[in-house]
Amino acid sequence: MTATSYANFVYDCFAWTFLIIFDIFFRDVKTRGAFNIPSQGPVILVVAPHSNQFVDPLMTLIQTKKVTGRRISFLMAAAYYRKKFIGDLARLTRVIPVERAQDGLKPASGTIHYANYEEDPCLIEGTDTKFTQECEAKGLIGLPRSGGFGKIGEVLSDTLLRLHKPFSSDRAVKIIRGSTTFKAAGKIDNSMVFKHVFDHLHSGGILGIFPEGGSHDRTELLPLQPGVALMALGALAENSEQPITIVPCGLNYFHPNKFRSRAVVEYGSPIIVGEEQAKAYKEDSRKAVAELLKNISTGLKAVTVQCEDYETLMILQAARRLYQYPKKKIPLPLVVQMNRNLTIGYTKYKDLPEIVHLKNSVQAYNYRLNNLGLKDHQVQTVKFKPFKAVASLAYRLVKLLVLAVLSLPGTVLFSPVFIACKYISHKKAKEALANSVVKIKANDVLATWKLMVAMVAAPCLYAFYSTLGTFLIFKYDISVVPYQTKSIVVTFITAWVILVCTTYAAFRIGEIGMDTLKSLKYLTWSLFPSEALEELKAERARLSLEVTEVCNNLGPKVIPEFAKDLEKLEASNEEQEEEEITNEKEQLLKKTRLGRAPSTSSMNSLKSVTSSTSMPSDLGEVAIFSEMPTSSQGSIRSRSSSLSESETTGLSTGIEAKSSRSKIQERIFQKMRNTEN
Repeated sequence: MTATSYANFVYDCFAWTFLIIFDIFFRDVKTRGAFNIPSQGPVILVVAPHSNQFVDPLMTLIQTKKVTGRRISFLMAAAYYRKKFIGDLARLTRVIPVERAQDGLKPASGTIHYANYEEDPCLIEGTDTKFTQECEAKGLIGLPRSGGFGKIGEVLSDTLLRLHKPFSSDRAVKIIRGSTTFKAAGKIDNSMVFKHVFDHLHSGGILGIFPEGGSHDRTELLPLQPGVALMALGALAENSEQPITIVPCGLNYFHPNKFRSRAVVEYGSPIIVGEEQAKAYKEDSRKAVAELLKNISTGLKAVTVQCEDYETLMILQAARRLYQYPKKKIPLPLVVQMNRNLTIGYTKYKDLPEIVHLKNSVQAYNYRLNNLGLKDHQVQTVKFKPFKAVASLAYRLVKLLVLAVLSLPGTVLFSPVFIACKYISHKKAKEALANSVVKIKANDVLATWKLMVAMVAAPCLYAFYSTLGTFLIFKYDISVVPYQTKSIVVTFITAWVILVCTTYAAFRIGEIGMDTLKSLKYLTWSLFPSEALEELKAERARLSLEVTEVCNNLGPKVIPEFAKDLEKLEASNEEQEEEEITNEKEQLLKKTRLGRAPSTSSMNSLKSVTSSTSMPSDLGEVAIFSEMPTSSQGSIRSRSSSLSESETTGLSTGIEAKSSRSKIQERIFQKMRNTEN
């Protein structure tokens, strides 16, 4: 086996191992747009947001290897590369270490403030500072309280320096205006890093890079560092025979730091960098780098969801659910795209009075949902059916009790790992927050440390339990099974396997149990009539119409492919409709083959399923799947606001009930009649 073959084998084993680990940690991971990655040739995969520390590169590495078969080499902060366990794992995946100036930030003397922000936002004045000794051109100054850091353009004196460019965030400007302590770091020489990167690209490899420079837990992207543009253009300037493809990659997590969360990895449209850009780089490097960086930023915005704060993100996600008219589950990648489109539209029109009003209304609706302990999807389905609810509640309580008993042994055995993961991850988050100038709560390190602790603690715990079990079996001559082996090694391995299976079974059973537990509060609302619940239903119906009208009015002005996105949503629902009808058809035809004609109730059941899953025939009237509301519709908002709560509820129910029989349904009934005859 050659050195290259051996390296590839080790890389593949590493990727396969973490694929299993991620299948356990994440409930669902989807990929989208993998066809944008060329099957060969030099590629730079630009990944953002960097919101999950070491989980991000592993997620990208695994999914890219899975869908394309290509192996990525990531750039990694040298500070982490030098750490024992992390560095050892990084070497298995051909990581290229890079020194970062922010890793060298140290507390500096004195305080800083703007000399005159209005006239010169780049000029920084110090009090009791030693800029000439502690700062240098192309170095960094870092601000406290997650204010970020800025590049130093020129040191003028011990008390004056000029930034390379002004701070862009309002938080940073506010901090410096009030006078603040700061940190400083010198410039970094990464000439050897660029050489390794150029060699890797010239050999036709894939390079992975996080252009934000470091992980964070913000809801918006950090300013992109120019390194990615310098690497692409520098490699081409050195050898322009083969163009370099830059592929934006968006990592979209749903609760990234939580166990059994979901994620979508989306690859955007490729940016081809060729001879023309290389020539422009040689003529004016600054302009060429800025232009390419702008294109990369645009590409990343197309595959990520960015928001000004967490509260606004929650409101926009609620608006997406309110816009979701068909009672069908939308595919995960399409959910991300809808969130992104809503964010873009909100950013552009957030100051309009109707948008401000709608934001406040949705926020109030979210607040009422939380008070009632319900999820949005439960509001429309919860009904006052005491007898059915009592039976269902009793069944689920018994089911929950059985699941709790079954999962108890594995949960107790594995509890030390859970406790260690939670304690150490939160401790590391506090340390990361103290050493960072960009993190808000340092939630980006939680999942990483949970995984790392579990990877070490779980095998150690299994080894301890297996050793203890083997010792007790042989010391007291315990017969666990007939014809028991006398081999200590076989007994130890058997105990290990049983323990792993027990904890895995507990994990799977516990997951079902948690889903059952979450549904109990929903059932309790079905036991008693509630005026608050009826008001919430009416409020949801009104908001759904209002959100839909606003989106359909403003959507085409913001998103060029607005109509296509709606077609995708409709197609998704039609596919699920056909699948449900086909399944029901197969069940009824199976009964017919067994000599039993389908009963009237079965026929009605199929009609009910088909009716509930078919698209309403008047979708254009409710303006949810039409590109633009028709003039005959008038203003939904004005009409809905004049309706009483009961009328609004009736309108919503009427729209949901009104649907026509599809051609698919007619064919199914015809075939069933022929079968009966």
